[in-house]
Amino acid sequence: METIFTIIYCMEMFTKVMVLGLKRYSQSYRNLFDGMITILSVLATWYVYYPNEFSDSRLIRYVVMARVLRLTRVIVAMPQFQVIGKTFLDIVPAAARIVLLLFIIMYSFSVVGMRLFGGMITRDPANDLSYRLDGTDFADNAYWANNFNDMLSGMNVMFNLLVVNNWPEQADGILAVTGSKYTRLFFLAFHILGVIVVNNLVLAVIIDSFMSEWALDHRIRSTEVDTGDAIIADESHAFFEASNVTGTKTNLSGDYVATFGGLGRKRGNLQHFFTINDRSSSTRIDA
Repeated sequence: METIFTIIYCMEMFTKVMVLGLKRYSQSYRNLFDGMITILSVLATWYVYYPNEFSDSRLIRYVVMARVLRLTRVIVAMPQFQVIGKTFLDIVPAAARIVLLLFIIMYSFSVVGMRLFGGMITRDPANDLSYRLDGTDFADNAYWANNFNDMLSGMNVMFNLLVVNNWPEQADGILAVTGSKYTRLFFLAFHILGVIVVNNLVLAVIIDSFMSEWALDHRIRSTEVDTGDAIIADESHAFFEASNVTGTKTNLSGDYVATFGGLGRKRGNLQHFFTINDRSSSTRIDA
């Protein structure tokens, strides 16, 4: 089946190159992506079926599956997803500051955890603390790597607590080896500061950015003018289908953009141009 898809992709690529020419074909990022996947599929097919020790056809399947990424262009073309994409780009600067704040909080709690609980989580039979974990949920779930014996392990615990990944079981492991219920205050403090406060701050930034982008997009769309022949989106651009322009049949097809040069009421001039057949000499149409 993978070989059949590879043959189909090769035929598609060959047909496009023959019709469009190599120059026009290579000018489209979509074609370049499809061509790259096709070439990789051919190479993978040759490598799998050429006599050698490797004969797993799943390699071809994985390469062919990468073509599914073409669906991302459908998402980009949808206005609703465009707002989400723009919101994501807008929150990147703010997210960088929040991530830095979150890293400082995690690092600080990890240092405190190493100071308070370092070396207590162990499987060494010579250490009496190892027997205190017998029968606990911590030991039953094999959470041995979640400890404060070093900085990396401590940051791992902080990340698990941040995503609320079974943190009561992890807290019970520390509680078992310390024998003090006051150790829960450490985990509770991080949950309040790192999860509740910072996560709500993240949500607030995302919601605020999305609402701002949505309001801007709504204002832009509310000012669009549809003359029947074209959609005038702003002060100097109109989008139209080229097969019929102001009642005139053409031999063109596809969507084009008209820009009105010069000064003055560009929006009104564009609307005037697309509602009557008289064309001003100061108007140009750019494909």
